[in-house]
Amino acid sequence: MEKRGKTDFIKKYNLLVVGLGKTGVSVIKKVSNLCSSIIAVDDNPYLDLELSFGGNQYKDIDNLTIMSGGDFKDVQKILKKIDLVIISPGVPCDAPLIKNAREEGIPVWSELELAWRLLQEEEQKRTIAVTGTNGKTTVVTLIGDILKNSGKNCVVCGNVGLPLIDTINTNEVNIVNNDRTSSNYSIDRELIRVIEVSSFQLEWVYEFKPHISVILNITSDHMDRHRSFDNYARLKLKLFENQSAGDRAVFNADDPNIESRVSSGISTRYKKLPEFIKYGLKTKTGVNLFYEDGTIFYRIDDKEGRIDIKNSPLKGNHNISNIMASIASSLLMGVNERNIEEAIEKFKPLNHRLEYLGCVKKIRCFNDSKSTNPDATLVALEDFGKEVTLIMGGKNKNMDFSELINILNKKIKNLILIGEAAPVIYESISKSGFNYKIFRCRTLEEAVSRGFEVAKPGEVLMLSPACASMDMFKDYKERGDRFKSLVYMEKRKVSTGKN
Repeated sequence: MEKRGKTDFIKKYNLLVVGLGKTGVSVIKKVSNLCSSIIAVDDNPYLDLELSFGGNQYKDIDNLTIMSGGDFKDVQKILKKIDLVIISPGVPCDAPLIKNAREEGIPVWSELELAWRLLQEEEQKRTIAVTGTNGKTTVVTLIGDILKNSGKNCVVCGNVGLPLIDTINTNEVNIVNNDRTSSNYSIDRELIRVIEVSSFQLEWVYEFKPHISVILNITSDHMDRHRSFDNYARLKLKLFENQSAGDRAVFNADDPNIESRVSSGISTRYKKLPEFIKYGLKTKTGVNLFYEDGTIFYRIDDKEGRIDIKNSPLKGNHNISNIMASIASSLLMGVNERNIEEAIEKFKPLNHRLEYLGCVKKIRCFNDSKSTNPDATLVALEDFGKEVTLIMGGKNKNMDFSELINILNKKIKNLILIGEAAPVIYESISKSGFNYKIFRCRTLEEAVSRGFEVAKPGEVLMLSPACASMDMFKDYKERGDRFKSLVYMEKRKVSTGKN
């Protein structure tokens, strides 16, 4: 593929890339040979550049200047010749460099916005974007499996791990990162991009306009960043904001936070509306897809039919909603019922999402480390009786844990609190009556040990933290992997008689 015409807009730009995680590195990799210059900054004084870039090839980029730690205190000097700032998702919007850039009138974009503007118009029409508080990764992964099962060329990207910009051919500098390379798709005009989108990415988009947009749910999360639920919900709804006639806006009709905001906000705008596709588990009237007795019934584009999901390995009502969102997107991309059913049946549930680890001491163990907000933990507990010893807690994101109180009383035998948020959770619970035992542990190791002490045969031990992990772990994956290793260690003790 020849160099793209849509890269012309960036040729004379002096870029500032803020944050040298995988997103920032991908931006540098893709556009360093297109723009005039790049300054890349990261406030981590221990940043390992060779690890970030997968080698030392970055030293060969003549127009790249990297500043880390305290090397960029003179903000005004850095911004003097900058035309555009690309901000990584983890960088807060009130960071001094970002505030100063905005005061100087310098545009601030997310990588998502930059990547979108580099896509050709025909490529933009072959995009599916998914957001929501919970379930995003499951849905984009399932959509990707369905499309691949039907023989379509597609890639799952965005917040899920592979930045959108990595899927674009810009004749980039060859900096290899083996963690993000993939050989199961080709960058061509037929490529369908299935994009997981976070609220952090949506803070800095302006023209991003997927052909098919999906909003799964909106419940409280990231209050430490977004300050209020209304701000958070507004960001999620930005996914529909630029869509117009010919585009499709898919959403969960069971979620009042979506339905009400679509009706009061997007539906009253001047621009022509996209076609709304609604699905519902509880709602069966006025929707395009609904569920009944193991079957999804649909009516989309004057076509109607049914898809059997009885053999799906994804269990729980929340996953039925996720499957409906995936089916809607796949039907809109022209996939037939048979290919959809096959892919759903073969789908392997993702790690750290109510992942069953087996029985230890006749106690069923579940790793739900991906539940990083109260609503996700609430959903995880729905399908259990009053049998759960729950390990909960982690980084305090100023979340409201009061919504968990009722379900904890119905499902919990023992609650084990860990991490920074432990006192906040305890204070929230103690304000109302609770009918289970509460323990406080300093480490996950201590919590698992206590869990096996207090849980009884036939009951459940579950890690579902309702919190982010960064107070004790690098991310939810590291936390989940550690929990799994502790459970398996206990299992080995039992099998060898050392317990």
